[in-house]
Amino acid sequence: MNNINQAPLFFLGANAPGGFVSHFSDAYDPTDGWRTYIIKGGPGTGKSSLMKKAAAALMEKGQELYLAPCSSDPQSLDAVVFPKLKTCIMDGTAPHVVEPKYPGMCEMLVNLGDCYDADRLMKNAPQLLQVFRDNAALHARAGRYISAASSLLSDSYRIALDCTDTAKAAKFGLSLARRALPAGHGGKGHEQIRFLSGITPMGLVFYGSTLEKLCDKLYILEDEHGASSRIILSVVRAAALDAGLDIISCPCPFAPGEKLEHILIPALRTGFCTSNRYLRFDNAERKIHARRFTDAAALRQKKQRLSFNRKAVYELLAGTADTLMQAKVVHDQIEKYYIEAMDFAAVDRCADSLIKAIVKSAGEKGLL
Repeated sequence: MNNINQAPLFFLGANAPGGFVSHFSDAYDPTDGWRTYIIKGGPGTGKSSLMKKAAAALMEKGQELYLAPCSSDPQSLDAVVFPKLKTCIMDGTAPHVVEPKYPGMCEMLVNLGDCYDADRLMKNAPQLLQVFRDNAALHARAGRYISAASSLLSDSYRIALDCTDTAKAAKFGLSLARRALPAGHGGKGHEQIRFLSGITPMGLVFYGSTLEKLCDKLYILEDEHGASSRIILSVVRAAALDAGLDIISCPCPFAPGEKLEHILIPALRTGFCTSNRYLRFDNAERKIHARRFTDAAALRQKKQRLSFNRKAVYELLAGTADTLMQAKVVHDQIEKYYIEAMDFAAVDRCADSLIKAIVKSAGEKGLL
């Protein structure tokens, strides 16, 4: 059997400042013939196991896929996506609630709630309510740590930006795009948003192995504070989309609405990536260092403030990871109540039925 652990990995959601940020709805396109199976059910009801079983079965049949681990527990799956089949299976429960927009036509609900004994859960309601509250409180605390770290990283970014020749960086971005991208063929490219890094109970997890699987050529922007790389990536992104290329944009979980860290162009097997003390790369087609766009003397004058921010961010990251680990321990307690109430034979039957449906659909499309 093929090992699903060899599949590319992306987070579809992120623990971020202000709470959880979800791009689950971006994983499929209702207008392009996609079929999505949205799983509903409580913690520990077998959602991740069902997805792993389906991933292994379809991978055995030669289907390409990528996996989306859970940012609160990377050993667990939040989604599995089969791009060529235009099919995905995803956990549609909190914090990344997904509801059907086009029920039946595109999205199908898979209700694992039919497989547990609700009466048994009700008997444990007081204890369950308390652990649910404890889990929510811990995630809220982790969110405050993340917000504080984000604020300090943003401060360092603004300091570096004041010392950056933005016009020179933008001009370089245009030159890089002309060299690395083919001429446009009309039409606009499509953009998908996924995270290559996530803030987890294990700290900041970065799926650098995904780049090795999807890219033969990497351009690495070595930029500690993200001032020049943000400009360059913005220019490259616009040029790629204008050239009609489909891209995967990967934001920074500390500033998902503002800071772009990586751009992948699957059709070209090319990536443009940011490197810093948190995201390291050993191999690259070319490395571009931010110092060529930076007034080094001016930046050195801010050394003490930048050093303070860096050390504080490390402490806040450690506090976030510890708090998320505590939340995982509490979540495991929640799962025990549900596991005791589950009919896992029924879950297995549900998984088998789902796999058969996907295989049948793939066969009808001539993809198996």
